[in-house]
Amino acid sequence: MDKILSVVVPSYNAAPYLLETMPSLLSIKNRELLELIIVNDGSQDNTLEVAKQLEQNYPETVKIVDKPNGGHGSTINAGSKIATGKYFKVVDADDWVDTQNFEKLIRYLQEANDDMVVSPYYDVYMDKNQEAIKHLFTGIKYRESLDYDDYLAMTETLPVMHAITIKTSILQSHNITIDEKMFYVDWEYNVYPIPYLKTISYFELPVYRYRLGSATQSVSMASYIKNRKMHENVIMSLIDFYLANEKGLTPIRKDKVFNKILELLAINTNIYLSMTNSDEAKQEFLKFERLVKDKDNAFSQQVIGKKRKLLLKFPFLFSTLSKVSRH
Repeated sequence: MDKILSVVVPSYNAAPYLLETMPSLLSIKNRELLELIIVNDGSQDNTLEVAKQLEQNYPETVKIVDKPNGGHGSTINAGSKIATGKYFKVVDADDWVDTQNFEKLIRYLQEANDDMVVSPYYDVYMDKNQEAIKHLFTGIKYRESLDYDDYLAMTETLPVMHAITIKTSILQSHNITIDEKMFYVDWEYNVYPIPYLKTISYFELPVYRYRLGSATQSVSMASYIKNRKMHENVIMSLIDFYLANEKGLTPIRKDKVFNKILELLAINTNIYLSMTNSDEAKQEFLKFERLVKDKDNAFSQQVIGKKRKLLLKFPFLFSTLSKVSRH
């Protein structure tokens, strides 16, 4: 039977998480429609052994890719290359799904023909034992095909990875690849397909359960500071994408991508302000500003330029704001 959904599970030192994630995916009634691709990204624990046991238990569903460590983007690239499902989704090994809603999503995907399907997801706060539904829209008709631009006009921001299910053929036919050995590449995955999307539909049930408060995450400020060069590199990749596709994007797509890059640039400025060494932060801030300006002065003027004038006029603010940002 043809597979309807391919799910790639990026896995690095994820053995304990796989034992939690996989049952939520594999216990659906329509499992024959699912292809589960576990990508072992050079793990140092027994992730591969756990994956092989799952492959043995579910040979018609589970596939394994065992590769040297290359980062989150490399696992998506590896999975998308071999995926055979009509649709493609990413579920990180330390996250999981609502099994009943996941089953219903696959049932819906059998009939759907849109380039992308978006759905709400749960933010699960592990340290507080709380959860909240995100990406929940009430003004959109459920399970109806929409022009992608019309969808963007109804929403404030672009769909995020946890909400996205995309046609596999779009990733494969356009050779969409994500930067490797890099954190923060989710937005590359979210943005790079945009020129090729014609239709989208909204599946109203929350599917993805996104674990927050985990030591495996790279979105805390401490991690941002440690890996700030990666964050800068992703921004530069997105600017390159924007400049390469600017003329071909519709006005609303162009606007949404531009604003997302501005948002990431603002985060990057906050990273500098959160560094303990204000002199180092200032030098890196100015260096990155030059790089962005060399790419496209519009981005520099919109975000970096405004703060630059303030920080250079009053140099002591770098030290002062750094202290404030860290508290």
